[in-house]
Order: sequence, then C-alpha cells, then structure tokens
Amino acid sequence: MENENIIDSGSFNNGQLTVSPLASGYLSETAKWGKFLAIIGFCVIGLIVLMGLFAGTLFSSMDAALPFPGFVMGLLYVLIGLLYFFPVYYLFKFSSKVRSALMTKNTQELDAAFENLKSHYKFIGILMIITLSIYVLFGGGALLAGAFMM
Repeated sequence: MENENIIDSGSFNNGQLTVSPLASGYLSETAKWGKFLAIIGFCVIGLIVLMGLFAGTLFSSMDAALPFPGFVMGLLYVLIGLLYFFPVYYLFKFSSKVRSALMTKNTQELDAAFENLKSHYKFIGILMIITLSIYVLFGGGALLAGAFMM
C-alpha cells in the first residue's frame, strides 16, 4: 500500500522534521499528478517548437507585408517553448525525487525534491511578476496614448 512508504512517523523530533503516513500519502499523490502535468507540459513544449519551426518557414515563404522578417515569428515560438521548459523540468524532477524519497525513505532525496519544487514556484513567480509588469506598462502606455489623442 502507498501509505506504508513513509520516511518516519511523528511530526517534529529533536529538531528534525519527519513525515507522517498521511503526509506521505499526500506527497505520493502529488508526485503522480506532478509527473502527469510535467509529461503533458513536455508534449506541449514539443508542439510549440514544431509550430515555431512551421510558422517560421511559412512566414518566411509568404510575401506578406510584415514589419519584421518571417523567421522572427518562428524564433518567438521556440523561445516561448524554451522559457516553458524550465518550470516543467523542475516539476518533473520534483515528482521523480518525491517518489524515490518515499520508496527509499531517503531524507536527502526529499530535500532535493523540495528544492526542485521551490525552483518551480520561484520561476513561475518571477515570470508572473514580469508578465504583470508588461501588462501595467502596456496598459499605462495605452492610457497615455488615449489621453494624448483627445
């Protein structure tokens, strides 16, 4: 049974944190879902990169009046795929290391798993700050442009 794969029982003993059977079960289930989401993420990254290669080829061959060379669109897709790779990779490593830590009852492996989870959330958090900053800049620029047009 999955809940028998525990690291230790108890909560906080002699300055060392231990994982209860209930928490072990939750971590095991979280690892399964994390691995599923990571695998789907890797598939989506592959599709984004393929779409970028085709988009770059398509826009380069078209004689459309684009303000930039056609390969730039494909390069943009590839860069988005590359950017998306890192949080998915960290999630995959977290899931793999949690499963391994629970099966071998290895505290160092669990530490490494949580380090990857921290990196995953840190990357997503920084990306969110950048995205929100861009939204604020564009929104403020649009408001200023609208004010000057009046």
